[in-house]
Amino acid sequence: MFAANYDALSEHGREQARRLGQVWAERLLSAEQAGFDAVFSGPAQRHVDTTALVGERLLAAGRSFPEPQIVPGFDEHDGQAMVLAVLARIARGDTELLGQQAELLGFASKAMDPAVDRRERSRVWQLLYEAIMRRWLAEQLELDGIETWPQFHARVREAFAEVRERGRGEVLVFTSVGPTAVVLLEVLGLPPLRAFEQAWRLYNTAITRVLHSGPRMTLDGFNEISHLPLRDWTHR
Repeated sequence: MFAANYDALSEHGREQARRLGQVWAERLLSAEQAGFDAVFSGPAQRHVDTTALVGERLLAAGRSFPEPQIVPGFDEHDGQAMVLAVLARIARGDTELLGQQAELLGFASKAMDPAVDRRERSRVWQLLYEAIMRRWLAEQLELDGIETWPQFHARVREAFAEVRERGRGEVLVFTSVGPTAVVLLEVLGLPPLRAFEQAWRLYNTAITRVLHSGPRMTLDGFNEISHLPLRDWTHR
């Protein structure tokens, strides 16, 4: 939400990652399973840090956690840069860009106002973000220096195919909401907006599970957070 460093995990986020690793270790021990066969991560610092924190707990429990492999294609799209670029164009008088200029600027002002309740700021940020994302997904929005939807879709689809080709057995991928939306699109054949609407509901450290054999893919689980206490169910 316009954070100074969105890519850094908060201490709460770090604790959620440790909890995920601990519960995974307990499940593997209970099932008498050795651990994971391959681990992949997006390149963002929050991806890398989450991977490391989960791995520490699994290794401490004697479960296998291979050296993580970075897959650049699993990086998130830069939604914050997209929002700021759109607002800058509107501020310059580009009212044709999205329409309803006053509404969008009102959303932005409220989202950035520290005097507004945090939950309300989060809600307004999401409304602003979704209004812009709908145009981006419909290919009605091109911003200088910012990845288009077709470009983002193509790179994540290639990364997903790469992981399916390289990984065998139980494979972990640490990534974000946008790439997960593309995975949903690829597995379920959802329209882009519907895939993102589902992915926007992802909680921090939620587990999505995909089974695949050759070209066949099945969504075996989505947005699982049973490893977290109810008080730790957070979106951002």
